[in-house]
Amino acid sequence: MSEFPSASIQPEDPASPSLAPAPGALAASVLPPGAGGDDTLSSAAAAEGGACPPPLQWQEVLQAVTEQSTHWSVDVPGTQLTGLTLGEGPPLIFLNSLAEPRELSFLIAWLLRDQFRCVLFDWRGVKSPQRAPVTLDRLVADLCEIAGHWPGEPNRLLASGLGGLVGLRAVHDRPRQFTQLTLVGGYAQRQLTGTERLLATLGRWLPGSVHRLPGWRALQWHSHRRFFPPFDETRFEFFLDRLGRMPIAPLCELAGVIAQTNLTPLLPRIENPVLLIETEGTPLPLREAGQTLARQLPHATVEELHNTGLVPALTHPHRIAKLIRAAAE
Repeated sequence: MSEFPSASIQPEDPASPSLAPAPGALAASVLPPGAGGDDTLSSAAAAEGGACPPPLQWQEVLQAVTEQSTHWSVDVPGTQLTGLTLGEGPPLIFLNSLAEPRELSFLIAWLLRDQFRCVLFDWRGVKSPQRAPVTLDRLVADLCEIAGHWPGEPNRLLASGLGGLVGLRAVHDRPRQFTQLTLVGGYAQRQLTGTERLLATLGRWLPGSVHRLPGWRALQWHSHRRFFPPFDETRFEFFLDRLGRMPIAPLCELAGVIAQTNLTPLLPRIENPVLLIETEGTPLPLREAGQTLARQLPHATVEELHNTGLVPALTHPHRIAKLIRAAAE
């Protein structure tokens, strides 16, 4: 892979969370890691052993991550990437799926902050104007640019969906820089439906956010609501709010990358360990794609998570965090 123009990561002002806590939610008084206090913000101890960990209050975690992280921006060809870094330890870079903003990974980052330096960012075009064609090569180049700010340190990757394609290419092309990949609902190739292909082609010229699309909210409710904690209605509303804000045009352009990508021929040549996490609720085509990964990756480990749904980072973050810690041992 060719070298990419260097760019320094510049600190930026943290953006305040704009979805306020629901009435009756716990007050968002945040303690630094290790200072004790409310055990709903406990990072690792409750997730270990057989006890069921206490639920995370997303309002408190959102504020804690926003306040305690280092916020940065980096100029790359055609746009500017923005993100944040939280925690201490070896870098763990989050590569989100197509329509997931980085805020949906805050719960996992909070749980892992004592073991990893969690690096979260949004895909090009999502938060800043995009002035260059989006390709898989370009997305991998963006990842390498970010990872290059910790020279000499091996990077672990946590990826899903589109992020999984980027992660697979990265561990194939730069195995010494990216030493381990965890894939949640991953695939090497995904066939888009006719409607998805049409939207990927025409939607890049549509203004506004995805919540304007007809039937969008009903689809999310049908696909995801039953997997969210029944005791906390606000967490699902948070999910809808953040997804609904995503701009249509850049997402459709990124969907075009998925439609054009087939990494299946590369799989037998990926020597680094890959942890495949399969979740309940995965559609059959994606489950079959995961089985292809398990068969063809030489060093793949498969974990099945039940009752988690397609957004385990929000519905069951303790379980994902526990698997990532185990894979690092």
